[in-house]
Amino acid sequence: MNADTSGMRIAAIDVGTNSIHMVIADTRPGGFEVIDREREVVQIGRGSFAGGRLRAEAIQRSAQAFARFVQLARRHQVDRILCTATAAVREARNGGEFLSAARAAAGIGPRVIPAEEEGRLIYLAVKAALQLDDKPSLIVDIGGGSVQLVAANRERAIKTVSAPLGALRLTELMPTSDPPVPRDIARLQRHIRRTCREAFATLGEHRYARVFGSSGSIHALAHIAHALETGRPVSQINGHHLAIESLRKLTRRLQRMTTAEREHLPGMDVHRAEIIVPAAMVLLHILEETGLDGITISDFGVREGLVTDYVQRHAQEITAAEHIDDLRLRSAMQALDKFRANVPHAEHVQKLSLELFDRLQPLHGLGDEARDTLRFAALLHDLGAAVGYDRHADHSYYVIKHTNLRGFTADEVEQIANVARYHSKARPRKRDASFGDLSKPARRTVRWLSAILRIAEGLDRSHYQLVKALRVKRRPAGGIVIRVNARRDAQLELWAARRRADALARLIGGPVRIVTERGDERLRPEASRNGGDPGRKGRKARITPAARAIAKTRSRANSRPSGAKSLRSSPARRASRTSRS
Repeated sequence: MNADTSGMRIAAIDVGTNSIHMVIADTRPGGFEVIDREREVVQIGRGSFAGGRLRAEAIQRSAQAFARFVQLARRHQVDRILCTATAAVREARNGGEFLSAARAAAGIGPRVIPAEEEGRLIYLAVKAALQLDDKPSLIVDIGGGSVQLVAANRERAIKTVSAPLGALRLTELMPTSDPPVPRDIARLQRHIRRTCREAFATLGEHRYARVFGSSGSIHALAHIAHALETGRPVSQINGHHLAIESLRKLTRRLQRMTTAEREHLPGMDVHRAEIIVPAAMVLLHILEETGLDGITISDFGVREGLVTDYVQRHAQEITAAEHIDDLRLRSAMQALDKFRANVPHAEHVQKLSLELFDRLQPLHGLGDEARDTLRFAALLHDLGAAVGYDRHADHSYYVIKHTNLRGFTADEVEQIANVARYHSKARPRKRDASFGDLSKPARRTVRWLSAILRIAEGLDRSHYQLVKALRVKRRPAGGIVIRVNARRDAQLELWAARRRADALARLIGGPVRIVTERGDERLRPEASRNGGDPGRKGRKARITPAARAIAKTRSRANSRPSGAKSLRSSPARRASRTSRS
């Protein structure tokens, strides 16, 4: 693959709580040029914050709008579609239903990104649009579900904090009369003050040189304030300065108006009139906390951050495999690069797979050769998505077989390809020619390894490595419990892993429960107490020095965004009753 990304056309779609946004950009050396933008207000988060579930009508409305965006991107003949979803989908217990509906409607689906990743992408976007200082500045993004606060300088994002102060969230959870009465305003101010105090404490003590703003709500406030004061629209929003005194006057004015009156303000989007008051109050309080005289507006947001991140990472990964001494690993990494695979996801699925393998060793009794087979099958399991997402596991078998992996025997490649083939919905069957031709011991190995890989792949459903570690407990009555150390926003991972546990449940002859334990609880490596390789007692899943060296070359700040060819996970068929928790 050529490291030069000039000439590539990229579409970046962000499914926000209030709106879906898309940019289409042509890349050039060192950056990109936006050639088209699209936005639609769908409010997927409407009605979800109190009950924690997305409404069925919001899911369908948003999935259909997402499909229209994907269709438009394809008409632009883009080379890559990058897709994300943020707060509303991230927090909802049924966020997976939207992902399934989006994929059914569009053929691809967005990736749910953690709050920290959202903040990092916003930082990359603002840095690409405006000149940051050497001293720390504060970047503010007010979305529908959350507010992202990023302390950053020209070199790096120092700290990112997400606060539950999104404009739609506050409108729903703290309803007011129309127009708001003083009691409503005072209650909302107290809530904003209390929540911001916690957020700023997490950010730490900084003397900010400037404040930068991104997001539709901040843009709207800048447009309205300027139009009311000058009678003219903002000529260029990027770099526009909104003074705190102008914002203060506008906020007081908005608080006295009804929703219908706000709709007629110059520069006001009719769909934003309902939620603009809490957005203005949040921004005003944040500026007052910094002690600065205003905020500088950026016209780039999460979408442009996705494009920036992709262009940067594309150039870096092309040389990553050159420094690996292990021939087999170097060949596998080159295959990942060639087919533009999601390397952080592949490496994390490998890590989780090997942890499961080691902890299940007393049950499967497999040795080092099988462990190596699983290692490479986990790394390469998603290569087939480069051919097409539908039946991508079958495509992975073909690609692995014919991609000229070096350092492996033909039998080793055959087993690796078979394990990758069965990582998704299908299960190994003797009538499948590639599986049926294996020896009986090899078929047993593939059944175990693919069952392990299915769960490990589910545990990275969002492709953002939210599950940090796991351990396995055998139950006296039969079956096992897999306890995962996961962040609180890993609902999709648990959902996907539980749906994929059926194959392992059949092999062990008992139920497989997948549960979380407190994120601050330390996981102790478990030895294989009843047999297995004594050399592995107390050992975590091992990663070769070469793989560790590759991982060190990729900072966490460079996690690959999603897209048509990099979104690999899909829910497996319904898990058996015994595998539900």
